[in-house]
Amino acid sequence: MVEDPELLRRITYEELKTLALAYPYAPNLRYLLAIKARQIDHPDAGQNLATAAAYSLDRTRLFMLTAPQMIAPQQILAPEEVLELKPIETVKRELEALAPMAREENINGQSFAASAPTEPPVIDEPKAPVEPIISQADTVVPSHTTNTSMDFDTWIGSFNPPVLKKNEVSSIPHPKVTPRGPVRQELADDEYENATEPPKTQGIAHHLAEKSVTENQDVVSETLAKLYAKQGYRDKAAQMYARLALLFPEKSTYFAAEIDKLKK
Repeated sequence: MVEDPELLRRITYEELKTLALAYPYAPNLRYLLAIKARQIDHPDAGQNLATAAAYSLDRTRLFMLTAPQMIAPQQILAPEEVLELKPIETVKRELEALAPMAREENINGQSFAASAPTEPPVIDEPKAPVEPIISQADTVVPSHTTNTSMDFDTWIGSFNPPVLKKNEVSSIPHPKVTPRGPVRQELADDEYENATEPPKTQGIAHHLAEKSVTENQDVVSETLAKLYAKQGYRDKAAQMYARLALLFPEKSTYFAAEIDKLKK
């Protein structure tokens, strides 16, 4: 019965259960009781299967007996295409038959290529240099701005009369001296001394210029700072160098050195 479970249809469920209870440790009787309960769809089929698994020595065998037999789907393979190779002699005969046609096509192609007009070679002409077109809007006209600022020495010199060179002084024609009396000679000497005496306004103009620059705090120049230093106004000279360092950052190192000299 174990090898052929279909024979269990000849025995009743109660008979198998009585035998299983009489021999509780017989695994084969537990197998048969579980299979019989599954065949007749008995309510205790699940309980019998669990009991048979507990007493089983080979659960794989129990699974094979109790599991429903299912037909596995078989994979149907498509028929393979078989390439039939032609005999070599047949292939040679076909190639020999096609050889004259290939020669004719080759000759026709060569004749057509010979009759086709050849195009003249294209020669690249040198390109003329393209001159940049400058529009009137792009032309930059330098603006002639008058520089109203002047150096301190130039400004001071504008108050002084022009100094004549020696050649210019000597080139002035002197009147011929005629012999005169003693009185007239003294008068002529006094007039000559008064004419050759330098003007006294030079020192006054220089003092006025220095005073006007000293009172005007907006005037900033390196020459004025040096003038302050020469006159003993070291604090004013240091302030002037500090303002120059702010106006001209590229010379700040030089102005800082001058300030250190004044402090020493």
